[in-house]
Amino acid sequence: MNADIPPKKVYVPRQHIIADGTGFEEGVAFAVQSYRGRALQFHVLFKSGAHFRHVPVHFLWTTPLEEYKPQDIHDLEQLQLWDCFSFRPVVTCFDFLRDHQCVATLRNREAVQGVYWFTIDWLADSDDRSGWLSIPEQNKCAHVVLLANGQVAALPTNRVAFADAYYIGNDPRPGDRKYRTLDTVWQAEDSSRWSVADTDEHHY
Repeated sequence: MNADIPPKKVYVPRQHIIADGTGFEEGVAFAVQSYRGRALQFHVLFKSGAHFRHVPVHFLWTTPLEEYKPQDIHDLEQLQLWDCFSFRPVVTCFDFLRDHQCVATLRNREAVQGVYWFTIDWLADSDDRSGWLSIPEQNKCAHVVLLANGQVAALPTNRVAFADAYYIGNDPRPGDRKYRTLDTVWQAEDSSRWSVADTDEHHY
């Protein structure tokens, strides 16, 4: 259920972890924790030396706010569209996308500037409990993005548009292209069309 991530300095509102706490507690998020059917959670080592597990994505901030105002905060349902798919997360920080600027579209369709952090895919918990993971149009990853307001989001690929100063430009609009989901299950082995040669020769 645990997987390492590129470590990142974060701040967690003390009200969530300290009785009558105010302000923010500084720490480093260094791993994720995935429970099927629950929001993404993080391991955080605080500057005090305390290690917290189960820190949900909406508790993480990359910049401590001077004032903790409700209008500055996106709810959990805006930050993560889909709960974790299994207990077996696979984390990849794609080098090509590392620290890439992007535009994240939240559940309410609000577009928020952000920066790519890493990506999570999920393996099935077992062969007989694959759930949605074996269905191409339902299988989703989560790009974890550092939003400009200081929060962290975990969004599927169709909710993240990447931007740059040259190749793409600074106003990406993939929605205008009318892309569609790749929903075919492709298999290289098609016994109705070909078969392996019945030979003991090494090269054939």
